[in-house]
Amino acid sequence: MRGMRALVVATVAAGLLVASCAGAGQAPAAAKRVIYMSAVEYKGSTEVAKEAFPAAKVPEGGGYILKEPKDGKWETSTYRWEPGQIVVYQGDEVELQIWGVNGADHPSRIEGYDKTFNVKRGQLTTLSFRADKAGLFRILCDVHNPSMTGTLVVLPR
Repeated sequence: MRGMRALVVATVAAGLLVASCAGAGQAPAAAKRVIYMSAVEYKGSTEVAKEAFPAAKVPEGGGYILKEPKDGKWETSTYRWEPGQIVVYQGDEVELQIWGVNGADHPSRIEGYDKTFNVKRGQLTTLSFRADKAGLFRILCDVHNPSMTGTLVVLPR
């Protein structure tokens, strides 16, 4: 979690630096930002003969999956938002177009923005809102946490 916070802080700092350099410290004019996202599941597998099955317990929440060895192989997977971080400016109209690739159902929300939505496999979910509050806001899937957590970064204007 610390690594993720450091990454978010570094991204926000970089965004603020870029904003301060562009147009003598002026952020671009408010605009409509259309962002394309996907709900994905990364999978991996290996043979038990090549790599031992992990002994560590999988974190709770449904975002990480570890399947016991079968036919000499074991599998692992995790759910994620792609991209995992969205950066906009305060005042922008934001439209998220989210395609459901894996996982039948992703009931989700953006903390601090009182926005809920549900992404389903093979369907496009569109969520529109004005980014009226600056800060960092988590984008959470309530079924596949903690791994399916993204960040909405709203830079101050």
